Amino acid sequence: MPKKMLVILCLVPMLFAGCKNSHRIESASVIENVSVESKSGQLFYTFYLLTDSDEPEAVEIPADSFKEARSLAGSRYIPNMTLAKLELLLIAENVDREIMRGDIEYISTQASFSPIAKVALCDGGALAKVRKSVSAQTMIEKQIILCKNNHPEVNSDYLSVFNCYADKKSDSFSVPFVTASDELKVSQIKIEKNEK
Repeated sequence: MPKKMLVILCLVPMLFAGCKNSHRIESASVIENVSVESKSGQLFYTFYLLTDSDEPEAVEIPADSFKEARSLAGSRYIPNMTLAKLELLLIAENVDREIMRGDIEYISTQASFSPIAKVALCDGGALAKVRKSVSAQTMIEKQIILCKNNHPEVNSDYLSVFNCYADKKSDSFSVPFVTASDELKVSQIKIEKNEK
């Protein structure tokens, strides 16, 4: 009898033990995509949450960098936020020189980000479509993959873009470029590393 009682006493604490730092999946705010653009001279990072609706659920945060936007989002705007499912980082073409390198360097140091997250530059029409429809975000991701398959020199994920910035042998590299006049299209665009 004492052995059975000892086993039961050992098992009881294990049944009630939990992970202090874990997030309940029901309460987690899963971020699928992030876009960044400038409005009236201020940068805005828009965090798109995973949703089953056709309309995106988005939170727009004024910040000077992805690091600052992530911190503000987690502390003020989006409780229990996770970026483990981040699929797209969409950067407005008019702010790429200002923020792309720094944001990519920051993301590359964060183990909590998905290693397969795609990076693309976008025109204003593409970002407007992303704000209106979840299907536009899905279509962009598929077209980026197709662009990469057709043009292997295109750097479509943040790790390859980080490596291109770190590579001292070349002055430029290509990334996907998303445009939308009537429909979404993805081509490639060259980034000059030394341009100011």
